[in-house]
Amino acid sequence: MTDDGSARLETLRGWWRLPDETREQVRALAKAGRHHPDTETAWVAWRWAQTVLPVGAPEPGRFRNIVSAIGFWLHILVDLASATHPDDPAEPRWLDRRRARRILRLGPPIN
Repeated sequence: MTDDGSARLETLRGWWRLPDETREQVRALAKAGRHHPDTETAWVAWRWAQTVLPVGAPEPGRFRNIVSAIGFWLHILVDLASATHPDDPAEPRWLDRRRARRILRLGPPIN
């Protein structure tokens, strides 16, 4: 794996290492237009969002959302059939990109 690929994987792992409640707080606060109060968590969320949704990525249209949703469910079925290892961080999905867009709209957290 290249250095860029391993850095990307480590960023995704950092996000998934956060407790479920913390990730949910980040999502809820981003939806409300606010950063997480813990700066380190806010930066983990920011780096994850930049990884999931590269700068300049286009806003999805209705057709793309439908195709992404179909792909999402097919991928779930393949994961279930192949029994992937639970320690492997999930690749970003269409819902992750939507959540990442909300985080990125807030701008980077201030130290």
